[in-house]
Amino acid sequence: MSSLPFLQPERDFYYNAGILMLIIGKLARTKRGKAVLTIDKIQTFYFLVTRPVFLNKVLSKAGKKQFLIEQTDYFTVDTIAPNLDELFNRDKVTKLLKALSVKGYIQASFNEKEGFLFELNDSGLSILEEFTDGYYKKINGFIDSLAKLQSENSSKISTYINSVLKQG
Repeated sequence: MSSLPFLQPERDFYYNAGILMLIIGKLARTKRGKAVLTIDKIQTFYFLVTRPVFLNKVLSKAGKKQFLIEQTDYFTVDTIAPNLDELFNRDKVTKLLKALSVKGYIQASFNEKEGFLFELNDSGLSILEEFTDGYYKKINGFIDSLAKLQSENSSKISTYINSVLKQG
């Protein structure tokens, strides 16, 4: 008797690369055109986008409007017991950024104050247009809500996150 493998989509490379591309594609620049995505922000935004209940709590702490969460997003393992390793361990995001860079989808610039700032190039933006269906549609909605924190600096966002963590 052969057993079926238990697949965990959150560990799938292409799934995670797609989420990262959506974050970078939508949040790399403010409405005024300023590049804002450092590796710290990308990592924090990835963490929040993949945990919508936690994202809503952070938005509340920041005094921003929350969004409606579907019932299926409330009762997940990450909602009940969020894995905080992804918030502090850069390995996953770094590997994804390297892979997307090798594929020729990302460009980086250097700013003395902020460090490296990432955004999608034309090739990455053209691929991004395909991420509109299925779970990516839902992720796009989360990213739209996350955009309310786009202009906040990393330390301010961390303050909101720490406040939510202390509340439990």
